[in-house]
Amino acid sequence: MRKVLLLIVCCALVCSLSGCIVFRRGSSNAYRSDKELADEMIENIIGCAEKEDAKALTGLFSQYAGDSTLNLTEQAEEFIEFFQGECKSWKGNASSHEKSEHGKITWRELRGHYSVITDEAQYEIAYIYIPFYREEPDKEGLTAIEITTEETFNKDEFLWSLDQKPGIYVTETGEETYSEQRLITPEELIRAAGLTKEQYSKVDLEQFIEDFDITTEDVDTLNIPLLLEEYEPERKFSMYDVSYLIEDGIEERTSDFTENVYAVAFMENKNTSTECVYYDLPDRKRYQTSDAYLFDDLYQIQGGYYADGQQIIEALDKYGVFGWESGTGEEEITDPQHMVLAVLYDDGTVFRVEASGLLSQALPDEYDEVKEMLLSGEYSGS
Repeated sequence: MRKVLLLIVCCALVCSLSGCIVFRRGSSNAYRSDKELADEMIENIIGCAEKEDAKALTGLFSQYAGDSTLNLTEQAEEFIEFFQGECKSWKGNASSHEKSEHGKITWRELRGHYSVITDEAQYEIAYIYIPFYREEPDKEGLTAIEITTEETFNKDEFLWSLDQKPGIYVTETGEETYSEQRLITPEELIRAAGLTKEQYSKVDLEQFIEDFDITTEDVDTLNIPLLLEEYEPERKFSMYDVSYLIEDGIEERTSDFTENVYAVAFMENKNTSTECVYYDLPDRKRYQTSDAYLFDDLYQIQGGYYADGQQIIEALDKYGVFGWESGTGEEEITDPQHMVLAVLYDDGTVFRVEASGLLSQALPDEYDEVKEMLLSGEYSGS
């Protein structure tokens, strides 16, 4: 018993001396609130800076970010040197994105921005943080942090840099950003990073360099081979706007509804809530969120893999969806209801059915089963 008590006392002393940076990863973060996660992260960042603990600061980063950024420790030391004084107050918030499958969250991302006042200065700190990623747990943790002074942040020409690549950014003047520095050429990158032809032969190096804004200095800080290995330009850096599928002005499909399908888009707005899902059949990826912004840019959220897109199409046919007609329910209701289901084909034609009003009145009885199948990604076969 004495040994247990002694251990507890020792742990308490260690915590009181070190500040006990609390940082949890994994499924425990799937359902914690955005505010709790975001505030915990800024407290951890400030705590590391105040204690001048570069090791603890780098420990907040994901394994992927650490592997991608070869001098993360040096960047952390620069951050700590820039941060002066003891924190008196902080305030801010974070925007969030998430992806779920079968009602369970599989990926979350927070983008925080906080004003931090110390007894010596006022700072603006932004970060990108993935608290939970079921499919790729090595990406759980911080991806990037940036710190600048309030004075620099308020300049008209100021732009955050942390979206460009993993790491820690210290912006002192705001007068020079990565986009203004000369980018390295493909030939220079090959020589400086010691790349083999096998590593870059399938990649457009000019686009790769532009996407990551790689300068000569970055070659010593980034793990170029790893970034090349995981490089997916369309998925990481482009916007993918498919909003036209749920709007007017499309060429309608009139036959062969189950052949050569490229994508399926579904949206329902009912009782002030929205559900959206998009199936990319060639890539076998599924994008889902509870906001119609999904169709403006699919790549704002992480796509997840699903089993069989053609099975979904065959199920739509079995439910008689391709015989449905757009319509409006006659009964007046207080809360507006609206749905759109669109199927895109590789020749650019689209089958689309749209309904408003009381959906149970405007659509066939099979609608609820079709909706459940599309939102869950599963077809029961019944």
